[in-house]
Amino acid sequence: MAARLTLPRTAAWVWHGEPRSIFGLDAVFVRCASGISELAPSGFSYADNFRAWMRARGPAVIPWSWFGPPHNADGVASADALAAIAPGQRVYVVEVGPETPPAQVAAFAARLRQREPIAALGFSTWPTRAEAEQAGVPWDACVEAFDFGLPQVCTPAQRELLVREDSPVVEDMAGKPIHVAVFPDADPGWVESARLGVADHAGASGFSVEQSSFSAWRRQLGALGEDRQELPPPPAPLPQRPPQDPAAVRDPASHETLTPVQFDEPGELALLANRILAVVQARLDNGGKLTDDDLVTEIEDVLRDNASGP
Repeated sequence: MAARLTLPRTAAWVWHGEPRSIFGLDAVFVRCASGISELAPSGFSYADNFRAWMRARGPAVIPWSWFGPPHNADGVASADALAAIAPGQRVYVVEVGPETPPAQVAAFAARLRQREPIAALGFSTWPTRAEAEQAGVPWDACVEAFDFGLPQVCTPAQRELLVREDSPVVEDMAGKPIHVAVFPDADPGWVESARLGVADHAGASGFSVEQSSFSAWRRQLGALGEDRQELPPPPAPLPQRPPQDPAAVRDPASHETLTPVQFDEPGELALLANRILAVVQARLDNGGKLTDDDLVTEIEDVLRDNASGP
């Protein structure tokens, strides 16, 4: 295990975004590989983008890689690839994919410790053992092999699990530190999760710099890291169109509540789906309908935003 575990209190995640200001945050987690490959299926080079971030932000950059299906699940080869792309780092993070063999998780961590013996190793996936194992992620092997966890608290339901006094997000980590990964576009109450991560745990980070909301939640997350009591206000919500007639106004207690979607791959697809659900739920909460033209426009904006990257 690393001689001393030092993690950033606040950070942002990068999937494929180019270097930019992270003013107010301590660090940035930048994707650099998928298993043994430096490239995305589109041909985009995660490794080149990581190196660009390193030139721009230096020691504030922390490498992360996807390990396991749907990419390569060879633990030794994947660790060698990560160490070759990002040598000499003090912290490494991997997102563990579904159906990754437990033995390969152990082999990955052991090999990376051989290559980088003083580094702290972290894993990121669903926030609880139950959710992770349902998707085929070998939770116990990950907790045993890594120094800390970065639970992905994407939805309001997952946030409720985090903030409970008997939180399974905390208990399932068997005493190891957690750094809470939040998804501001998918959970309007993300600040509660981030505040707890900063105050009671090893910190909090937001996914991701590619989202158009980054500049807004970066300031809020940075304020939490500085222990400021008053946070910058979130962007003003778009005005809601009044109902066509009084009969169209529904009892708020009777409106529909949507269920978060479960994906085999946590990360970008899950974020997109839950961002759309959050937009739809907000419209329903304000007395809107699924057939509203404004709702269609908001969903198109989310899809357009998501498609802007490689």
